[in-house]
Amino acid sequence: MDTKPSTAYQPPFVRQFNRRTRAWNIFGMKKIDLSEASLIAAARAETGLERFGDDSFLPPLRALLHSLETEADLNPFGRFNARMRTIRSLKNRLWANACFEAHPEILESGIEAPIVIVGPHRSGTTRLQRMMATDARLQHLSTWEGFNPAPRPGQPDMGRQARYEEVKNFLALGRQVYAGGYVAHPMDADWPEEDMLLMNHSFCGFSVLGMFNIPGYYRWFLDYDKTEVYRYTAKLLKLIAWSRGQGHVPSQGQGARWVLKNPQHMLDLGTLLKVFPDARLVFTHRDPIKTVGSVMSLMWHFACQHTDLPCRASTRDIWMDFCQQSAQRGMLQREHIPPGQQIDVHYEEMNRDWRSVMRRVYAFGGIDFTPEVEQAMAQWLADSDRDQLHGGHRYALEDFGTSAAEVDRRMMFVRQRYDIAYEGK
Repeated sequence: MDTKPSTAYQPPFVRQFNRRTRAWNIFGMKKIDLSEASLIAAARAETGLERFGDDSFLPPLRALLHSLETEADLNPFGRFNARMRTIRSLKNRLWANACFEAHPEILESGIEAPIVIVGPHRSGTTRLQRMMATDARLQHLSTWEGFNPAPRPGQPDMGRQARYEEVKNFLALGRQVYAGGYVAHPMDADWPEEDMLLMNHSFCGFSVLGMFNIPGYYRWFLDYDKTEVYRYTAKLLKLIAWSRGQGHVPSQGQGARWVLKNPQHMLDLGTLLKVFPDARLVFTHRDPIKTVGSVMSLMWHFACQHTDLPCRASTRDIWMDFCQQSAQRGMLQREHIPPGQQIDVHYEEMNRDWRSVMRRVYAFGGIDFTPEVEQAMAQWLADSDRDQLHGGHRYALEDFGTSAAEVDRRMMFVRQRYDIAYEGK
């Protein structure tokens, strides 16, 4: 296993930030504050708003902050990242509540029969969503809207340009700091992205598990009742759809069905369907040896920037377990979902004949698969191949102190249940 300290993998920006901040600490500057009071006060001061609407976000926030302080061994850049992302979510909750108070009709709208793509990380969920997002009859979450979902009352154009530019600049810096992560999962402000970004604003999205070594929070996260998290996610989707109707963005199929995706849903399918009872679920499958190795590598590329300690083993422990837990829970919960509400798609099927798969998915969703949609998808694939957007991610299970045999031992139940083939055999 690779046991090098994380400092061996940090770019100059992170090393310089840490060195400079530690020097300031020596001369009396306080450590970057991750206290609940400081974070909430900062969000209120930066927005000029006081009311969050409800306090459902507090238990997840408190669990997260406790683990960050007691387990994560954060370097200064890690503390900065945790503070920045937390304040951003708190600000969005304040702005969102201001919109809900001023426009209660937002929450009266419905979300009809969303198509929700669910499957292990690295199993083709992104490809499937981004292909379906080329269909102008459907709507999807854009990356910039996921990070900054709330219009900003009192700002020009409700803050649309500021929200967009913030995310663009954030992603540009991210490509420098987390270069390997962005190779594995390319992101752009305008591209479709998963609704995990919206769950992050309730401090209950899986991304923090990849950013920081927080095993105590992970154990809490697994068993926490996420009903309010899902309800708030639905509220944010309604808010985004409403803001599009105010002329802020092209239609993206306004009033049409959403195409959502999030691997985290495997843990909480019952909760997902409690909030979106008529959802149509598309389950993706891929060789676990590939998905487990790939997700561990992806998350490590982020985690190693936030601590100076080696973090291959901690990344392995959480993400091997996450893959196993989500597969087990998803399998059990699927037994209680009507067969007509779910469909399975295998990774190699998409590689072999994506048109046939898409015809089947569209028939399942009750949507015509038109020549125009087929052409748009073909163009997206051609552009992706031309720009090499989804290649170049290299990883090895051995770097994390595990092996294909160990992954197979732990994940054989899902391979057998869904007849998942070994890739390359």
